[in-house]
Amino acid sequence: MITHDRLIQSETLYLADLPTPLEGLRIAHLSDIHISRQRRRWRRIIRLMRQIRVDLVLMTGDYITTAGQEPVGARVMTQLIESLQPRLGTYGVFGNHDTWELRQLLDDLTIRWLDNEALMVDGLPLKITGFEADPHAQPDSVAALFDAPGAGTPESGACPVHLLLCHYPFYLPVAADLGVDVMFTGHTHGGQCRLPGGRALVNSTDLPLRLTSGILRHRDTIAVVSRGLGEVRIPLRLFCPPHVLIYTLRSGPMHGRYCDDITNVQPW
Repeated sequence: MITHDRLIQSETLYLADLPTPLEGLRIAHLSDIHISRQRRRWRRIIRLMRQIRVDLVLMTGDYITTAGQEPVGARVMTQLIESLQPRLGTYGVFGNHDTWELRQLLDDLTIRWLDNEALMVDGLPLKITGFEADPHAQPDSVAALFDAPGAGTPESGACPVHLLLCHYPFYLPVAADLGVDVMFTGHTHGGQCRLPGGRALVNSTDLPLRLTSGILRHRDTIAVVSRGLGEVRIPLRLFCPPHVLIYTLRSGPMHGRYCDDITNVQPW
């Protein structure tokens, strides 16, 4: 079912030599929900996600903002996950705001949490890796990519497309060094409050403000940086609306051009 709700943003991701079984694969990406209370927006998202058919759901962290919000965060997340019907499952990582108590409450949901892990999806030429979002403990990239159970060659023998889930967008150079095709990330909220014209004032990272959200490219790796769904500090967004991203994979020339810098080839 097609929806024209402004919360939903549809994008096509082009990858060279995309294996035939992945042509047209539809991926929903949710990030930075920051649940602090019951609100109309969550009910709207749940209603929309029941209408949309996707193959894969990827979640990239910050489901609450602070300790004490775990019970309401778990309730809303349970309702949200129950509304999803992805053919190939739901995969997620946690963000810097997600407490250990929340992680325990969400452990029984039908989400495959990837904590420095990699796995193959359903015998397809598709590998998904998740990096832990603890800024004080860097992920063991090599172990996650090459040593984790289920991270081997798909049954078809085709070279897999490699997706990385990571809350922080500044891991893009690491992802490129390790041969990741697409990195799904958030954390920046797109700036949350922008100047007219979409210029971000902050992005909570050491990335330049021009890289705050959109489709980024570094060498042969692209990163999709979500504006997210919630807010921190103040419940306000200016010139930076929340969104759920729906991607469709297609075979074709990769966005942008090969470059040793990080470029924002499609801001949003």
